[in-house]
Amino acid sequence: MRADDNKSFCSKILQVCNYSSGDINQHNNFIEYDIPIFNKIPNSKKIQTKPKENKINSVKDLQSDFIEPKKDLNNTPLYCINWLKYKYEIKDFNQLKQQYEKILLIKPELNIDHQIEKDLKRTLLAEENIKEIKNILLAYSIFDPSIGYIQGMNYIATVLYNHAKQEWVAFWIFLLLIDSIRIRDMYQMCMNSLNKYSKILDFYIYRLQFKLYEKLKEKQVLTQFYFQQWILSLLLQQIPFEYSQMYLDGLLRKGLSYFYSIAITLIKIFEQTIIEEEQIEILMTLTQKQNNKLNWRFILSMNWGIENSDIEAFIDSFESEQNKFSIQRLQNNKQQQITHFIQFIKKC
Repeated sequence: MRADDNKSFCSKILQVCNYSSGDINQHNNFIEYDIPIFNKIPNSKKIQTKPKENKINSVKDLQSDFIEPKKDLNNTPLYCINWLKYKYEIKDFNQLKQQYEKILLIKPELNIDHQIEKDLKRTLLAEENIKEIKNILLAYSIFDPSIGYIQGMNYIATVLYNHAKQEWVAFWIFLLLIDSIRIRDMYQMCMNSLNKYSKILDFYIYRLQFKLYEKLKEKQVLTQFYFQQWILSLLLQQIPFEYSQMYLDGLLRKGLSYFYSIAITLIKIFEQTIIEEEQIEILMTLTQKQNNKLNWRFILSMNWGIENSDIEAFIDSFESEQNKFSIQRLQNNKQQQITHFIQFIKKC
């Protein structure tokens, strides 16, 4: 698409109103009934669901007198402390800091530091803090060696460090994020895991945006083509930094359901592109980095009624080795969305 056409297009569809209630102004493509009314491991290797136990995995591993790291927290915003408190108590913070420092004493996998540094040099907001962010990513690769480091993590660690201002705080929030949204297997780069999470998004597009589901299917825009980037960076590659606090708070409070809610909203925001353009243009639009023209405050406030309990039931029913959802396991759950999901996967 030509630059002039693209500029005109952006100015037309990106005028999203600021109403947090979900009301839409006349300049948008949302129509009333679309808005919810309710407020590097080979595929052959078996996926581990938890980090290896031979590494330092618990704050209890460190037995030392408690000294609250007040000086280290002076530059850390209160909201970051509150994020940590979703899992830890203030009295644990000194042990968390010491544990992080102890992890960094362990030698990382060969050449992994080179790849991390290479990625960070082309990561927005990382330029002035490459050493600190690199330490966070190296620490994660040591903490969970079966995953190591995967591209996409650089965006998460960069955003978290720019919020927390302290390596150890950003590191533990990073771990908390991975744990709370249950996507650790995705970082093991198993195609079956990508298929699992992509199929769940397909289901919600099908249920909530059927017209766009049909268009994406017609133009052969497979969800995997753009969804891998979305989930490996937790969408932080797309969301401008000034809105990342709001987004991260939603992720930590609501889990994977919030991630899917934002994903569905982005699909709807780019409705005109999906309808009018071809496969390449659609993919370029869906994977563009940090689109500041979007009204992110509106996007991040949308609620499509996606429930964590449904997503957890979908995930728990997935048989990784067979690369399919078990209908038998799903049938044990009587929730209405489960019935719809069973019907959907039978059609696919």
